Amino acid sequence: MEKPRTDIRGRVLVMDEDRARLARRCGQLTAAGWQVVPATETVAALAAVRAGPVDLVLLWVSADQAEAMDLPGVLRLAADVPHLPVVILAPAPAEETRCQFLDGGADEIVPDEISSQELAARMRALMRVKVLQDELRASRAALSASLARERGLLAQLRRDNAHLLTLCSTDPLTHLYNVRHFDSILESAFKIARRYDRDLSVLVLDLDHFKVINDTHGHPSGDYVLKEFAVILKRTVRDSDVVARTGGEEFSIILPDATRDQARQFAERIRRAVRRRKFIVYGQAIHVTTSIGAASYPQDAEITEAHMLTYFADQALLRAKQLGRDRLVCFEELEPAERHGLRWRFLAAEPGRLGRPVLPAGTDQRR
Repeated sequence: MEKPRTDIRGRVLVMDEDRARLARRCGQLTAAGWQVVPATETVAALAAVRAGPVDLVLLWVSADQAEAMDLPGVLRLAADVPHLPVVILAPAPAEETRCQFLDGGADEIVPDEISSQELAARMRALMRVKVLQDELRASRAALSASLARERGLLAQLRRDNAHLLTLCSTDPLTHLYNVRHFDSILESAFKIARRYDRDLSVLVLDLDHFKVINDTHGHPSGDYVLKEFAVILKRTVRDSDVVARTGGEEFSIILPDATRDQARQFAERIRRAVRRRKFIVYGQAIHVTTSIGAASYPQDAEITEAHMLTYFADQALLRAKQLGRDRLVCFEELEPAERHGLRWRFLAAEPGRLGRPVLPAGTDQRR
């Protein structure tokens, strides 16, 4: 067990109306190594604790000084420190008086005839308590500051992670989801649709003759058209739908709980909105149209996995391009033999059934 420290000293305020007695006490404490601040009245004592750090207060009071009962609490308020021990010296204090002083905030009450050695020992004992309490408060303050810093760092880390997730999952130009995040959502949506026998449709959209817009008006104009097209898509679909930019001028939409007829309605609404929209570039209106392909589960019986939806909708989009653009083609409109062949082509191009099939070069005739 650690031995109690006996070398603890501090700055002590000594208050006594009797100047001779005050001088004697101050001399004894100074000789014992204490820094002494003398005071003969309450106003001076209050001024002393306000002026500088005081570690302990020694008050001499007479038995008839009823107003001194609250003095320990008043001094603590004036000192504005977490803990200020107060010792009361009184001539032969009665039990009731001792209790009143202790209830009033005093830490110790002793008779004024106490020896200087015992008084110093009691003061050192109170100082040990004060030092421990001050250390505890300092530790708590340091811990609170550390926790505040940790919470701040954690909040910043969450913001950074959210920002990184946004960067990883969105297209920087249109602020729609990118193809990787789209594929991940599609996988989850398809599992839900298959498990609970719910409808799921996918639209694949492509801006017609977009290369002409870039070549004629410049890439900044093309970027403007892409961003405005993304706004049209977001405003046209439901909150539950997922819109993504999956290629240069290609966009895809996941329509949960949407039948083929509902998907057709959404697609036509988008197509008409794009056709009516005036894209103004450098004061010149650009006429833009879009071709759309659609596939629906489970109504398109050939669909047995998630990415068949995007592949079949993509093939329907290709047919819309071949038929003159600015139109919607659903996968069901293709001939049964062609649909069957596309299913086997998908499976052959994707043996691991992970991601989209890689088609041979030269098969994309959209532009």
